Amino acid sequence: MKSPLLPITLLVLVLLVPIAGCGGSADKGPSATTASAARQRALDRKLRRLRGKLQARRAALKTRRRREERQAQHQRAAATAVEPVAQANGFATLEAELGGEIGAAIGPPGAAPAQTFGSLESGSAWSTSKVPISLRLLEDVGGPSGLSSAQVDEMRRALTLSDNEAAAALFADLERSHGGIGGASEAVGGVLREAGDSTTQISTEGRDGFSTYGQTDWSLANQELFMSRLAAGCISTPASRRYVLGLMGEVSSDTWGLGSAGLPARWKGGWGPGVDGAYLARQMGILYVGNRQAVVTLAAIPADGQFETAEAMATSIAQWLARQAPAVAAAPSGC
Repeated sequence: MKSPLLPITLLVLVLLVPIAGCGGSADKGPSATTASAARQRALDRKLRRLRGKLQARRAALKTRRRREERQAQHQRAAATAVEPVAQANGFATLEAELGGEIGAAIGPPGAAPAQTFGSLESGSAWSTSKVPISLRLLEDVGGPSGLSSAQVDEMRRALTLSDNEAAAALFADLERSHGGIGGASEAVGGVLREAGDSTTQISTEGRDGFSTYGQTDWSLANQELFMSRLAAGCISTPASRRYVLGLMGEVSSDTWGLGSAGLPARWKGGWGPGVDGAYLARQMGILYVGNRQAVVTLAAIPADGQFETAEAMATSIAQWLARQAPAVAAAPSGC
């Protein structure tokens, strides 16, 4: 391929040839000398212009090459970002070591797809449902400034302490403004639809005294989708997102799982017994690698069915995800 500099370079060389042969002769008169000097000045000006164009073209080419190199680097990074996780068979090994059932999902914030692992793909949302409930209420009242003092306290306790009574009070506010449990559940489901989840339905039926919304069947993949869109700024308003994510950064009710991952994190957990009495423990959140983010979800049901075992399994999963996070983490991207 011909260089874009070649035509200008040839033109400069052609112009230099007559310049090299120019010069006054002793036997020429004053008028000839004046004319020759004028031609010389004209050629000098033209040469300076051409040199300027040549320098500008070289600078433009350097800029373009630098831009193309940066784009190539970004493309290579995007192409290889998921390779360490895609090639990792460690999760299957981890599941075999831990026993029971485990599952996880990880991806960058935004539109990029997540990767999922393990035999456990879905389960009851339990207290993780308190996040979309909070976002829905914030939307109804016009953002954090519209919360009553009671709602401020209830939302804080619901998200940082996983207080069930506080969450029930928030959901009761939605029931009053949306015409009962059906309308409130649909309103919370609207938050998931905004995130791109068209399949998860907020439950309207409780079990053994547990909340209705906590029994929502929420897959790890759809939960990661929700958190990914929240982290990337694709749902709710900036003020409401900051408010909820800020509270998720103050969680003090569960230091297991993402609370022991070894990376800075914001998260919300949920746990409870299944119909067979075996406990499910799950979490969703964001792991921070410098100024980049990896969105993760995880869940565990231990073979012995005990909550303490589920907690320990969740911690092992979170630490595995933290090791994969540097290869996946990215700045929030498009929705």
